[in-house]
Amino acid sequence: MASIIEAFDSTIKENLAVIKIFLWALPVTACVSMQKTFMGNLLALVTAILLVGCVTTISHNIIKKEGKLIPGINVLQYGLTGVITIAVMLPFVLLGAGVNMLITSLVKVPSPVWSLTIQVLSLLLAASCVLASYVVYVRRLNPIEAFNLKKYFIGFGEVFLSFSYLVIKLAVCSVVLIGFFMYLFSMFLGFENVIWIYVLAAFFVFYSFIAANYMAQVSEELFTFIEKAEEEKREKEAIAKLGE
Repeated sequence: MASIIEAFDSTIKENLAVIKIFLWALPVTACVSMQKTFMGNLLALVTAILLVGCVTTISHNIIKKEGKLIPGINVLQYGLTGVITIAVMLPFVLLGAGVNMLITSLVKVPSPVWSLTIQVLSLLLAASCVLASYVVYVRRLNPIEAFNLKKYFIGFGEVFLSFSYLVIKLAVCSVVLIGFFMYLFSMFLGFENVIWIYVLAAFFVFYSFIAANYMAQVSEELFTFIEKAEEEKREKEAIAKLGE
């Protein structure tokens, strides 16, 4: 099973990982600080594309067992990878949004607790609609492969369980880590300052990298054996044709 501890360790122990995380946190902080302005919206769009490209590259590097998991800042590479990834995932984002709307509109319960539970489960299912394709896509970064329905449905159940587990773990970590920083800032600086936004942005980037690492592990566990079996089958078929 994919390990969040392994994802945490391999991410944080990467060479210059902390510096890269805090560098990525700079544009995220700027986006939050400049929100509701034209330049802020433009910067948010560019940052989102580049960050998606970076996260996808991290997942792919882990699957390919590259020596450097978190690569250096390559704007052109991240931009291209980010645009392609967003374009490929867009149909699944729409599917997930449709699933979420359908569940929340059809399932109505009077209890606030059960209503919140259903909303959370609905959001997790919607996210799984996207991530089930993502764990297929990041193996080769092949857009066509992302629409392999056989692999998609193989991955969906595992992705739902693994992603739900990841969210719960990160939520618990947030209570401990971010709660500690909240206490310090409330005591000395308060929350109405750019430093606090920067700290939260750094956590957001760090969690994104952990999620990329974790999803790559899920992809490896799901499809390594399947792809190996398919390759062996193709080799046997090729040998049989040569013998005819």
